[in-house]
Amino acid sequence: MFDIAWSTIKNRKGGFVAAFIAVVCGSAVITACGVLFVSGLLSGVAPERYAGATVMVGGRQTKDVKENFDPYYAERVTVPASVAEQISRVDGVEKVVRDHSVEMTLQKDDGSARGEPVPLEHPLYGHGWSSAALGPFELAEGAEPGGAGETVLDAGLARAAGVKVGDTVRLSVGTTPQDYKVAGLVDAPGGGLDRQSAAFFTDARAAGLSQRPDRLTAIGVLGEDGTDAGELAGRIEAAVTGTDVVAYTGDAIGDLEFLDVGQSRGFLVMLSASFGGTALGVVVFVVSSTLGLAIHQRRRELAMLRAVAATPRQVHKLIGSEVLVVAATGAVLGAAPGFLVAGLLRDAFADVGVLPADFELSFNPLPAVAAVLLSVLGALLAGFIAARRIARIKPVEALSESQVEKGELGRTRKAVALGLLGLGLITSIVLPLLIPGQLAIAGAGGSLLLLMVGSALISPLLVQTTTRLLTPLLMRSKVSGYLAAANSTANARRLSSAVVPLALGTAMALMQLSMLNTVEVTAKEQAATGVVSDYVVTSGTTGLSTDLAQKVRAVDGVGTVTPVARSQVLITYVEIDKPVSNPFSAQGLEPRDLDRTLDLDVREGSLDELRGDTVALSRIAADTARLDVGDTADVDLGDGTHKELKVVALYGKGLGFGDVTLPHGMLTGHTANQQDTALLVTGEDGGGGAGGKVESGLADLADGTPGLVVQSPEEFGAVEQGEFTQQSSTSLIANALLILYVLIAVVNTLVMATTGRSREFGMLRLIGTSKQQTRRMMFLESWVVILTAVVVGIAIAIPPAVGAALGTTGQPIPYVEPLAWGGIVVFVALLGWLSISLPTRSALRGRPIDAVYATE
Repeated sequence: MFDIAWSTIKNRKGGFVAAFIAVVCGSAVITACGVLFVSGLLSGVAPERYAGATVMVGGRQTKDVKENFDPYYAERVTVPASVAEQISRVDGVEKVVRDHSVEMTLQKDDGSARGEPVPLEHPLYGHGWSSAALGPFELAEGAEPGGAGETVLDAGLARAAGVKVGDTVRLSVGTTPQDYKVAGLVDAPGGGLDRQSAAFFTDARAAGLSQRPDRLTAIGVLGEDGTDAGELAGRIEAAVTGTDVVAYTGDAIGDLEFLDVGQSRGFLVMLSASFGGTALGVVVFVVSSTLGLAIHQRRRELAMLRAVAATPRQVHKLIGSEVLVVAATGAVLGAAPGFLVAGLLRDAFADVGVLPADFELSFNPLPAVAAVLLSVLGALLAGFIAARRIARIKPVEALSESQVEKGELGRTRKAVALGLLGLGLITSIVLPLLIPGQLAIAGAGGSLLLLMVGSALISPLLVQTTTRLLTPLLMRSKVSGYLAAANSTANARRLSSAVVPLALGTAMALMQLSMLNTVEVTAKEQAATGVVSDYVVTSGTTGLSTDLAQKVRAVDGVGTVTPVARSQVLITYVEIDKPVSNPFSAQGLEPRDLDRTLDLDVREGSLDELRGDTVALSRIAADTARLDVGDTADVDLGDGTHKELKVVALYGKGLGFGDVTLPHGMLTGHTANQQDTALLVTGEDGGGGAGGKVESGLADLADGTPGLVVQSPEEFGAVEQGEFTQQSSTSLIANALLILYVLIAVVNTLVMATTGRSREFGMLRLIGTSKQQTRRMMFLESWVVILTAVVVGIAIAIPPAVGAALGTTGQPIPYVEPLAWGGIVVFVALLGWLSISLPTRSALRGRPIDAVYATE
């Protein structure tokens, strides 16, 4: 059977080439998703400042969620200082090093109170001098810090700042500056630090700068000679009681040293898992459509096989063998480019800031193996379904249907189509009304495939309907129009194979654009109307020191100051009988006179009660977690501290200001730097202070404070804007890959469908139809295909867009950018027309008699 299959493939290259291309590109997409998933599990960055440690001990940075992904905490989980004493008693431990780390900024001492910031390529962290042994760092010049006013810089930082031993530098924690004398310089291990800069202080000074002397950033362990690092790590974890710690060894220490690496790995696992499932569905759908058209074009040949006594089983074996050869070859060849696609995705994600620039992918062969297996199995299933009817009907009926398509669709097919369309509408629109929140938004986005498959099943009827509506226009061209109308009606199944991928590409592009625009526009509107203060004070440093609010309140003319802190928290709830912990952006606020600085559009409850163990939630967060005013929310703060918080208010402007609002002190107390992001300032008279006293006073304060910036509310970016831009970019990048694949499939399918009609073109020319009339016939047919695809694409894009709008904004009207939608429609129309017209011209170049008797 494989010999016959190979012979068929060699003599019918056109259809098989199209299927081959679909499988190659599909395998590449699936492989890329697999590489990202494996990289999320295995990849990482080698340690730098902790490179000399045998074992590093830190807090557990993930929340253990049974039967689900373990999400990462946004802030560093610190370790109680008492743990160091427990570790020191473990066998094999030679030395225990307590590490306090705090992010800082560096200014040159230019004689002004403010100081000019030194632009650094990497973030700067301050540490205690004893932690230098973990590098190990070695003194290159000078001496170790001898007092609270001295520091030792790494040599790379000193070169960037243009300072030397004996100079004075200004280092700030938030907006609190301090001058230090440079006592010495150290050489970093391995020739330098690639991801950070380091300044060392006395251990006492470092503990004071960290603001939490009772908590340690990490604990370094230097083992005795000959001690196995893995065994020592196990003994340490067993010996530590009363807290949840993790002992890291080898390159895994990089996850502890650089939190962004571990968070990036979690991001890749989540993204590739969700995106990979969608990608697999789209790939199988496209390959099925392409193979279905290829088999449809061979009806005459397959009917002849049935007529000469080939059994249904033999027909299935023949098609299965052909599909296996084509799919296996295409899947194997597509796996290699998949690794390249994964690299391009990694670079794109790094460019938008969701991955570190130095994050390396793990090029494991398992994704390629999985992609090959999934591609082949999907193609075999598609081939079986496509061949099912031609294989099971009687030989005489097969010969009849090979000449004229069956007019009516089967009842089962119609019933399944209507069921899928109904389920898609329920998932996209009804679900957000009944179960609002993130689950509804995800359901609305996933309903597109249900609607597309349902539309594909009845696509011949849609083509016939479009043809009937266009017939009066088509008949204006008597010969070409009559042929186009007759062909479109009689061969609706064939044309529907060209309609389906074109409609899918249209729908995906329109839906994605609408969902992103709706959220973005709503977030910007909420941010613009939500800040009602006169001024906003922000910082170009690591943040605003929490004592700065008091200094601003002391400015003449200031009436109200609201400090705003930002972080991310996890809310745990039950979703479809399984516990889920989802991250939500969070802000910390003081409720005093909040209505004079910020309007969150409170729907229920009151923000005046935001004190103690309480929380206010956005409508989306509350709907997602099924919470209401008076309920108790299961919340993990940024550093992993667990809280049971009473819900005191629900508000509407979650997209602009974050989904969770906590008491200010609670949030800042569990962030790494314990600093504010902004201060919202309103004058006593509500208009900036009489005579501009507030503006003048804030300007004077900014002149003496490193990094302080005074803005108007219009200039101030709300809490979600940076994060939303990254999320939007991430979604666009991932979906752009799928849309590109669909566009390739569109061209592939349309070209195959057109070139497969060479015999038909030859017959038309032999009976007197001119080339110009044939080309015009195809031009008119192409508009039947394009209009059907565009209408279907728009129709199935609207329900998910409406559902997403309901889930995110509570309104059923999504934001539509007319020019963008029009541009997509024009692009799809142009792509469809070129994919039909160019192959038509190519097919008409030869002699008609040759086309009629050609093997293809």
